[in-house]
Amino acid sequence: MQQSFTILEFSSGEEVLEYNGDIIHLLFLDIEMQGLSGLEVMEKTRRNPHFWRIAFVSSHTHYRWDTTSLKTLAFLEKPIEEKAITSCLKAVVRETEANINIPIHTNDGEKRFFVEDIVYVRAQKNYVNVHLKDSDIVGYDSIKKLEDLFRETTMVRIHRSYMINLQFLKDITWTEATMSDGSKIPVGRMYYQTTRDAFFSYLADMTVERMGME
Repeated sequence: MQQSFTILEFSSGEEVLEYNGDIIHLLFLDIEMQGLSGLEVMEKTRRNPHFWRIAFVSSHTHYRWDTTSLKTLAFLEKPIEEKAITSCLKAVVRETEANINIPIHTNDGEKRFFVEDIVYVRAQKNYVNVHLKDSDIVGYDSIKKLEDLFRETTMVRIHRSYMINLQFLKDITWTEATMSDGSKIPVGRMYYQTTRDAFFSYLADMTVERMGME
């Protein structure tokens, strides 16, 4: 199926930070620029919803590890080959399709949230607490219903009262999962092995896909 793209050009890092239009799904960002560097722009756009993924461009490979972030899709070494750009575009399409948006019923009616914005969900009596990257909301759907909605995403059941997003999982033991924001989530005995397997499968898939673009 053919895909169409709109291309925008920025003359500096400062101009990137001033952008407030429609979401840019892939930002090709040079590391060495006049004014703000690409790494400084990355830091300032970590929580900026206008930029979804970043592909860094540089002839200096020692910067590679400095570019690591949830938004970083690839590190492309100059001169860039056309197939590397094509691979990045295909990966963005693939990850966008996986980042479905989920309806959750709240006091203010139905609200929708992208999977990538949800860190974990906790069931509490007749409602659920949805912990987002920047806030919490209370929903009135059962955790079982959300588990069905989240099927085939990076959200997994880890406890009878919790679901977590593998994208934010930092470490897991038999009894506890540590999330990237420092949250500690209990691990149910029957869920440990399946969660651990899902986590390593997720890491392997992401590594293979993204290394294939270098």
